[in-house]
Amino acid sequence: APTTEAPTTEIPTTEAPTAIDPNAPWSSKNDKRDTWSGKTLNVACSTWYSEGAPWAMPEVFITEEDDASFGKEIQEAVLDRNEFIESTYGVKVNWINATKANMPSVLEAATLAENVNYDLAAPRMMNAQSIVAGGYVYDLADREFIDFRNPYYKDESVKTYTAHGHTFFVTGEFSTLDIETSSVLFFNKDLLTKEATNDIYDMVRKGEWTFDKLFAYSEAAYSDNGDGIRGNDTYGTAILMFFRYYDYFGVKSAGVNEATGQWELTIKDDRTDDAINAILKTRNHDYEAFITYNSWNFFNNNQVTFVVEDLLNLDELKIENIGIVPFPMHDKEQERYYVPCNMQMAIAMCIPKITQDRAMSEYFMDVLSWTGEDYVVKTYIDEKMERFRTEAEREMLMEYIIPSISYDVGAAVGWVSLISDIRSSDVYENNENHFDEVYAKAEPDALKTIAEWNAAWGGYTEE
Repeated sequence: APTTEAPTTEIPTTEAPTAIDPNAPWSSKNDKRDTWSGKTLNVACSTWYSEGAPWAMPEVFITEEDDASFGKEIQEAVLDRNEFIESTYGVKVNWINATKANMPSVLEAATLAENVNYDLAAPRMMNAQSIVAGGYVYDLADREFIDFRNPYYKDESVKTYTAHGHTFFVTGEFSTLDIETSSVLFFNKDLLTKEATNDIYDMVRKGEWTFDKLFAYSEAAYSDNGDGIRGNDTYGTAILMFFRYYDYFGVKSAGVNEATGQWELTIKDDRTDDAINAILKTRNHDYEAFITYNSWNFFNNNQVTFVVEDLLNLDELKIENIGIVPFPMHDKEQERYYVPCNMQMAIAMCIPKITQDRAMSEYFMDVLSWTGEDYVVKTYIDEKMERFRTEAEREMLMEYIIPSISYDVGAAVGWVSLISDIRSSDVYENNENHFDEVYAKAEPDALKTIAEWNAAWGGYTEE
């Protein structure tokens, strides 16, 4: 006969909703509000170009009718992100092609006009000093809706641009340009054994990928074809800009003294000598494994194993089997990899004082950053990864390259008097280190610039 189980005597329970950790970073993900529903958020952008181009924020140009010049996947991701913001928060984001590079002039003109509002501005990082000196932007530190501990802000940029207790700019996932213009080391995996490729990746993971290792690989790859023509041989590494050694080895033009919070010169130290010695080593006329011109051509012609290029130029490299790693450390004592980005192209975000609502600007700086991470940046990474064949390349990009992007305030503000002089060929004349004498000529002007920075950051007022 059929039987039935006795009814259970247990009382059903439901799990209590998880409370938001009060100590966790605030995030707009956890706080969907309609406070600004119906508003338009005006974002002024430095685009460098008057129409869609790789060195521009795609948000400025992409529309439903766009020709997908940024790539179909990126176009769809930006449109999906914009649709999400409008449907979730009821706010229209108006991306304004405000200028090419001179954002300080744009903010000045808008301030004087009194009938123009920019709620957020995305200037080139090289304009940071002029914007602060003009008094055009609010401090971002210690605000309700901005928490720099959130992963979609770049810790390195916060540290780099915080002085006198004020942070006026931050980079984050609202733009891919600091990733796009990051200088990395690509290599032709077909010119290496599989074991050598695995060894290189393993050295990166262990913190053992050093300049001497790259030097050894490059030396082993060099081959003279005997015709006496420089350019017809096989080389180890192609690198166009020797001055980047400073950036790769963690040398900064200026930085903030942690004890005083003030800007100071930082370029004259032992690490600078390390960089110069590395440059001299690769320029030695008896050593031919490094080549300094036509880097794409040499790489595409299988004449060079390693090439230093911006991530932006990956599509220019036609080799099918490509590897990617950060440029090596000078030595193990360096302890971390530095991946310099192009400070003339990298985008920061700030809040102009002519915003219609400061709280709205702060809130949507956060919204644009985390939605940029979830929609645009992830799509961008997936698009880049189509050029690679194994998961090791994704690991290198996500774990060792993007988290290692570094910023140099001197390069960011176009510090010509120091950067151009100290990084010029005069330092290496006749394959000798002339840094001290070149620095002595540049230092007076550099100190004046430092004083101007300290005056601008230290003299900030909310008015």
